[in-house]
Amino acid sequence: MGLRRRLDRRRVAVLLAAAAGVLVTATAPFAAGRGPDPTPAPLRVLAAASLTDVVDDLALRFTAAGGGAVTTSFGASSALARQIRDGAPADVFVSASADWIAFLKETDAIDGSAIVVARNRLVCVTTRAGPLAAEAITDPRALLAALDRTGLDAREVAIADPGVPAGEYAREALASLGLLPAFEPRLVGQRDVRAVLHAVEQGELAVGFVYATDARQADVVTLFSFDPTTHPPIEYLAIVPHGAPSPDRAHRFLDFLRGDEARARLAEAGFVLP
Repeated sequence: MGLRRRLDRRRVAVLLAAAAGVLVTATAPFAAGRGPDPTPAPLRVLAAASLTDVVDDLALRFTAAGGGAVTTSFGASSALARQIRDGAPADVFVSASADWIAFLKETDAIDGSAIVVARNRLVCVTTRAGPLAAEAITDPRALLAALDRTGLDAREVAIADPGVPAGEYAREALASLGLLPAFEPRLVGQRDVRAVLHAVEQGELAVGFVYATDARQADVVTLFSFDPTTHPPIEYLAIVPHGAPSPDRAHRFLDFLRGDEARARLAEAGFVLP
């Protein structure tokens, strides 16, 4: 009797499963004919690594204001621009350099004009526990002298890789001062500005060239700021690429970046407002 009951229960289960399958099959065309899901896909924002904290926060604020969900991705502006050129889906691109906006225009990945949402400053940082923290270093020339005086290893200066905006600004600044040849043997490339910051904060390298806003995100000491006349202006430019999955919402996000709430948050994070 127990076995028969179990068999009966199995038959009932099979019949129910089959009925459910028929129901799904019968209703699927109806569901397909309802039209698109009313919930839009998340807005895709690709932004320079130095914007990580502030853009993540602004994305949450945009969502809270009714703009819908946002997904963010950060990295070197050079790497992100190449991804967009190669067809990576993006609704908004925020670059730390006008050069990579021009690169995308040349490859017909974008058109129109980008908006400047913020500016920054280039600084030199060191770890608090390092031998350079107590040195009176006020400019790149004094840094060279201090590196020689403290007897550090030959390669001890972290810098973003060639093509990465933070690295390009630093190289141009050193070149304008006639110091790039003296620094080149000491430079250790990193994939982006946050990798430079991490290498210095962890004591892997003695000093590094980062943005002023990055220096606020880690336990480091700022030795000096570069003279802004020694390199092109550090500007963050935002634009909507061709083929953006949600172009209307993307332009709403750009408008949000220019609004009072976003500007106040950028200023609070240490960015210079345009």
